[in-house]
Amino acid sequence: MPFRIFIPIILSFMIFPFQAQAFEGLVQTTDEGGSIAWGNGEVSVVRSVEGAAADESDQALSPMAVRKAATQARKELLDMVLSVRIDGHQTVGAFLSGDSDLAAQVRGLIQNSLFQGPGLYEEQGKVRVSERFRGPLAELVLPVTIQFQSGIPPKLSTATSQNVDMPGNAPEQVGGGNRGYTGVVVDARGLKITPALAPIIYGQDGYGAYGTFQVSRTNAAEKGVAVYAVDDDPKVLQERVGSRPLSVRALSAYGSWRTDMVISAADARLVRAIVKSGPIADGCRVVILVDRPEQPEQPKGEGDA
Repeated sequence: MPFRIFIPIILSFMIFPFQAQAFEGLVQTTDEGGSIAWGNGEVSVVRSVEGAAADESDQALSPMAVRKAATQARKELLDMVLSVRIDGHQTVGAFLSGDSDLAAQVRGLIQNSLFQGPGLYEEQGKVRVSERFRGPLAELVLPVTIQFQSGIPPKLSTATSQNVDMPGNAPEQVGGGNRGYTGVVVDARGLKITPALAPIIYGQDGYGAYGTFQVSRTNAAEKGVAVYAVDDDPKVLQERVGSRPLSVRALSAYGSWRTDMVISAADARLVRAIVKSGPIADGCRVVILVDRPEQPEQPKGEGDA
């Protein structure tokens, strides 16, 4: 085998394993074959090609049937994107409803989303389309009205603070530097948190501890303000938060959609201090642990008790 051919083959084996191990985090699925991976931001839909038989080769599939399946999958993909919550106030769909130009750009992006045909990466007779809440899509759906990197922590509304103890003055930052912490892990399991693109973590002191006010819009679009995970294995989370993250416990969910969390006042002061130092905010190195999605009950067979 010529040397110039041998090298690309070696490189392909070096590259693809890393891609296969991309951090997926929490994965939510739909009955229509869709899924959202809140670790890497990928939204995908897998759709069967109409008329495909189990024993039929992919080459025999009608191009028209494949095109139809792809069109249906992209429609489902768009519906999924529009249903995602930006924050506790609005979904992507609600935000885009007020801007026809942005809405058209998002539709165009989905229309040209990544396509994988039958027999390539998916099961026989299936197509897969995907987009990511990173880069171009995130740039379109993150409202410019959000005060990214303002340095001013938002304050909980006293009318809906859910009995949170709120002093009159903002809490002081504690210490200097990040004390060697490489990220933040917020354990919100048991609180029925709703994932969102721009969640806010508040302290019991009533002020934001982490959120868009601490990260740039560019970093938020490229990395996600925070990611969601169901596995608390440090080796799994290390890709996002490094080898020595600060772990804190969420005490309650906040807002009617339960997108935001409240942690203790002491934890909030520490989070503000270590995030303020730079690397954690620049890398959006925050993971929110949530419950595993409930699995639908399997119908019992005739022989089951």
